[in-house]
Amino acid sequence: MTTRRKLKDNIANNEELSFVFGQSAAQKIVQTAEITKEEIVAYDAIVCTFTFIPDGKPVRHYYDPDELHQWALNDIKPNGIRSPLWVRPHPNQPEKYELVAGLRRLKAAAIANLESVPAKVFDWDDRTAFHAAISENTNRRDFSALEELDNTLRLLEIQLGYDTEQVVSFLYRMNNATKSTINQNVLVSEEAELVKQIFDLFGRITWQSFVATRLPLLKKPVEILNAIRQGKIHYTKGILLATVKDEDTRQNLLKDAISNSLSFTEIKQRVKAANNITKPLTSSTNLKQRLTKTVQMAKKNKMLWNDPNKTLRIEQLLTQLEEIVMS
Repeated sequence: MTTRRKLKDNIANNEELSFVFGQSAAQKIVQTAEITKEEIVAYDAIVCTFTFIPDGKPVRHYYDPDELHQWALNDIKPNGIRSPLWVRPHPNQPEKYELVAGLRRLKAAAIANLESVPAKVFDWDDRTAFHAAISENTNRRDFSALEELDNTLRLLEIQLGYDTEQVVSFLYRMNNATKSTINQNVLVSEEAELVKQIFDLFGRITWQSFVATRLPLLKKPVEILNAIRQGKIHYTKGILLATVKDEDTRQNLLKDAISNSLSFTEIKQRVKAANNITKPLTSSTNLKQRLTKTVQMAKKNKMLWNDPNKTLRIEQLLTQLEEIVMS
């Protein structure tokens, strides 16, 4: 389990987020965090709608259920929540609060059957709330590849003023320009410079690696991505399930993996079996090509015809083939 760090320290020291949101925004969050008093809020008054996040999904998708359960019962239940959640008045639901930071603690409170939790209530707009939410998670533990994909796209959307599809399209245009001597204007554009600056500040992955290893995740089956983003299954298990070719088989295996909490090894075995069963038959065109190629190779192989055992097998196989052709 990772050591809890103060949210205000994460924000103050996060250069890439200060670049996207502005240093003054970071200072504003730190200042309000210091002066805002902690209060007790009813558990059922806090809702997780994430209206302040561009795609309405939480910053972090998955929490290990066993680890979360143990932490809730062995620590949270006897000792309570020591670090207050960050919330804001809900923009659409009167007398409710919208969670900004502390989803793991809120989940643990539910397991421990806590009726109330400590919280700090901030009057933040969407941009500030998103800044605080992503800051809380950035330095806690490594994101999965899908979490990194989603959060990076969100930051690029804000910085470029694009929607998700436009960001993805622009990144592919940049990538294509690096492979060609023509149409390279995109690489020297103001937008491209912003993209490069964001990835330089993050320092964990280059924009080229992001295009090569992260963007292809968007092409995975939608039910797999949704399950990962909803925290129903770990990222590594979901991506493994995505390799099942048959859609019905994949969806059934996904349901089974979630309901029975299958291990990675168990899923790997079932995926292998499923792909062997659903492996498509060789097309007639490929069969013709193989037959022609095999006959040509046999004609050229002089040593083949000097081996009595091999010629006998060829004769037997040829007889079977003649029967198939003539039937």
